[in-house]
Amino acid sequence: MAIARGNNNGEAEKTTLLDTKFYVATFVSVLGTMFQSETLIFLSQKEIKMTNQSTTGDIRGLSRKVVTAVIVFVLAIVIFASTAFAQMASNYNVQIDVDNNTYSITTNETEPIEILSQANIALNDTDKLDISSFNAGKGGVIKIDRLNDVNVEFNGTINTYNVYGDTVKEALDEIGFNTNNVTLNCQLSDTVTSGMVIKYISSKTTTLKVDGETYKVPVVSGTVSDLLDAANVDLGSNDYTTPAENKQITKKTKVTVNRVTYKQVTKKEKIKYKTVEKENDDVYEGIETVVKKGKKGTANVTYKVKYVNGKKKTQKVVSKKVITKAKNKVVKVGTKETDGAKVKTNGVSKKRGYKVGQVITGRYTHYCACGTCGTGSGQTASGRHVSNGMKNPYYIACNWLPMGSIVNIDGTNYTVVDRGGSGLSQVGRVDIFTPEGHRACYRYGTGKCTLTIMRLGW
Repeated sequence: MAIARGNNNGEAEKTTLLDTKFYVATFVSVLGTMFQSETLIFLSQKEIKMTNQSTTGDIRGLSRKVVTAVIVFVLAIVIFASTAFAQMASNYNVQIDVDNNTYSITTNETEPIEILSQANIALNDTDKLDISSFNAGKGGVIKIDRLNDVNVEFNGTINTYNVYGDTVKEALDEIGFNTNNVTLNCQLSDTVTSGMVIKYISSKTTTLKVDGETYKVPVVSGTVSDLLDAANVDLGSNDYTTPAENKQITKKTKVTVNRVTYKQVTKKEKIKYKTVEKENDDVYEGIETVVKKGKKGTANVTYKVKYVNGKKKTQKVVSKKVITKAKNKVVKVGTKETDGAKVKTNGVSKKRGYKVGQVITGRYTHYCACGTCGTGSGQTASGRHVSNGMKNPYYIACNWLPMGSIVNIDGTNYTVVDRGGSGLSQVGRVDIFTPEGHRACYRYGTGKCTLTIMRLGW
């Protein structure tokens, strides 16, 4: 068996470990031992003859022993020669490539692991073993790719990567970095060595924003996920990217890593009370009377708050522990039907000393849009237009209620849209607009009435 290791010029320097000289030396050793044995036998027999005056039969016995020794010697030569030639016939050559180094070994082993062991080449757990070009008993190539650590610097940041590539280009391609039109501190064809630093001086890049920092990463193809792998950026279970990880990188792609965290926050908060409505047939519809005021309660509320990149995004109630219960508000709602203007509540219950639902005894008169009753322009103080013959708008004029207020006069709702003389400043005094004309005003005349305030202001 012989091993040849490749030198720097790729030439093999062969070292002989076992050849036929071994067998020759062995044969000579055996031959010497056998002749020595036969000589001792002969001398012993000679001494016996001299001492005991042996007969001719004794001499013939000695001759037979010598012949036997010669036969044994010849057989030994045949056995050793056969073994040697058989050993030489079963040997074959195998080439071993370890990264950029080439070795050659002559062996009779058929298992790749045994062949590597004979060549004193250790196989690490992270090594890649390729025996696709190896043919047991015939030869071929056993290839081993070692895992190397390389440091890549870009944008002032150094990351360490484990690669199998033999050259700088192969290593960068394996990582996913750009190798087209780049300037590095080394050549793309340089051999990778463990611990080497590859520095990007210029290259096309993709912008990556993560953890408050912005980087220019030399990755211009593949997906956003490939970019994160190349930049050694890990996503948490709740983290996400913009655009999504499966999106392809383009010239305009800018990737943002969104870090998502959750916190539980407990706050003491007010509990809103509910409003319970009860119908009241004695009050005009649209009038609400508070029977019982509501009161807010208190509770400790725990929220699960979502933060994206340190900023509060959403929150969700996890638990709520009531400290004091809220007390409902009870309201009586009028259901008595009315005519005239429709009442839409505005939430104002009191204004200028008056309150909704207040009942006042008053006096009414009528007016129309003629020049005798007014200016004849048809323009009211609120800006609303009126004219004789129009559909009844249910308007009144008075000076003591806020403009836009609605009052119910003996079952009919009217809206305050106009002002008048000083006589209309007296509480309860109103002037009802009559679109039928001046004669109708005289016909309807004047009189006492009951007014119920339905709304205060617009």
